[in-house]
Amino acid sequence: MLSVGPEALRDALTRAKAQGLSAAVHAIGDAAAQVALDAIRTVGIERARIEHAQMLTDDDIDAMAALGVTASVQPAHLLDDRDATEAVWPGHGIQAFRLRDLLDAGVPLALGSDAPVAPLDPWLAMAAAVHRSADERPGWHPEQQLQPREALAASTDGIASLQVGGVGDVVLLEGDPFADVPLGADGLMVDAAAREAAERLRETAVRETFVAGVPSLAR
Repeated sequence: MLSVGPEALRDALTRAKAQGLSAAVHAIGDAAAQVALDAIRTVGIERARIEHAQMLTDDDIDAMAALGVTASVQPAHLLDDRDATEAVWPGHGIQAFRLRDLLDAGVPLALGSDAPVAPLDPWLAMAAAVHRSADERPGWHPEQQLQPREALAASTDGIASLQVGGVGDVVLLEGDPFADVPLGADGLMVDAAAREAAERLRETAVRETFVAGVPSLAR
């Protein structure tokens, strides 16, 4: 369903660029992504984002990398959409939630929740990105799985460590759920280990939260 046509989208992006703004374009399927990318390329707007970027072709990923377009993806949706995707688009599940391909291509990756459509839970999003399964089945297209630290970086605007003068938003955890998942002989994550890593992420207990260096309870 095309809610905003190509001409209207180009006009909107042109107005945004004239005001020094960037833009986030909602595009779930690959056809929508292509409309969005064509408009972004034509207008020349910088730091644009595609929200969802759920179904992508190789050409779409190449274009996003070339244009510096951020892929804002909600991994928890793959848990719900796995069966529907295979039923409605049999054989095209390989195009869905291409997290590894996006990261390897150099596309800026931002993981989110899409709340209130999905729970406002970053641990669930990271767990879904790591194992890609909500039940006893192996991960869906495991070639697209992320390591826990990659999922963390994609959930924190790429900030993976504390630095002097950096952002002082910090959480203290009960343990460390970000250990790398071992790979098998096929180069993919060992499924049982990926499942355990995802479970650790979902069960993570936050002991304290600091915002701009100040304990959240002090605010």
